[in-house]
Amino acid sequence: MSWDKVRRFGTENRLYLVMLSFIVATEIFFATSPIPKKEEHLAEKKKSHRILTPEEVIGQENRIKELLSSNKPLAVTVTVSTFAGALALMAGLFFGISCIARKLNGHDIMAAYGSPPDVRWQFIDILRIIVTFYFFAYTFQWIEANILYLMKIKDIDGNLFGVLNATLTDIMGMAIVLYFTVIKFKSGLAGLGLTFKNIKRDMRIAIGGYLTIIPVLAIIMIVVFIGLKVSSYEPPETKAFEILYKAKGPKILFVLTALVTIIGPIAEELFFRGFAYPVFRKRIGVRNAILLISAVFAMLHMNIVSFFPILALGVLLAYLYEKTGSIIPSITVHIIHNSAVIFFVYLYKMIALPK
Repeated sequence: MSWDKVRRFGTENRLYLVMLSFIVATEIFFATSPIPKKEEHLAEKKKSHRILTPEEVIGQENRIKELLSSNKPLAVTVTVSTFAGALALMAGLFFGISCIARKLNGHDIMAAYGSPPDVRWQFIDILRIIVTFYFFAYTFQWIEANILYLMKIKDIDGNLFGVLNATLTDIMGMAIVLYFTVIKFKSGLAGLGLTFKNIKRDMRIAIGGYLTIIPVLAIIMIVVFIGLKVSSYEPPETKAFEILYKAKGPKILFVLTALVTIIGPIAEELFFRGFAYPVFRKRIGVRNAILLISAVFAMLHMNIVSFFPILALGVLLAYLYEKTGSIIPSITVHIIHNSAVIFFVYLYKMIALPK
């Protein structure tokens, strides 16, 4: 690469290089800043992860039975949820067998209704969005820290502030993607696959697609669970779940639920499937692009236990976009999945966790 190309690259990306410098400086600051260890919190977390004794297991089972016998609405909710889950699993097995049969007979698993648009942006624009996103994310953190410091606020729910920060960051992420697509490249919402012409069809495809993936997710989770038992590995708690387990106020529960079930899925689909996938699809082909985007999508969730389930889900999300040319099915599946997970986490919190 000649010096002229380097200089031209620096000139064209001056703003993004400045933002990248800010990100690196912030990372260095946080990495070198002394963070006091909260021994009580660590001890409590270690205690919560320890293996229960047989007597404790029996005691917990008895407590759950007493809770369900004394709380009829909760008992009905558990029964209906169990039945609905079993029904969804059976429907998924039926759809899955049908898909395998179609493939064995030489047909496509799913009919093609369209394809992602031929986008004008390139890989460098994906990097620009990532840099811009993290710049605003760190900026929000600095603003939050300074507000708390200047106002000398100590008695505040740190988790609530963190959730609000994450929500604002995801909204900003959506705005950045929309800016690049609609304003910079003038591709309109259709450039991201946001088309509502066949909304009913897209919804049906999304529901069918998610039902089909449920048995796959179940098998993967069983294998992962067995692997954890054999290896005696205790995975770290997912931050969102940890907050859900401990949160008591309605504000944080409402904001976190909205973030996980609506805002997060839309933001992630707009970027991963809507903006990034077509670029890699054009450069490395459909299959490789689906696998690559899904792998990156899974890795960014930063949880080794959920990597393979999220990878499988990511493959489905990209596949639906590839076959329909609309990102609505992907967004719908993502929302359904996250909503189901949050629902069962709430249910687990009500039943299994001590008050």
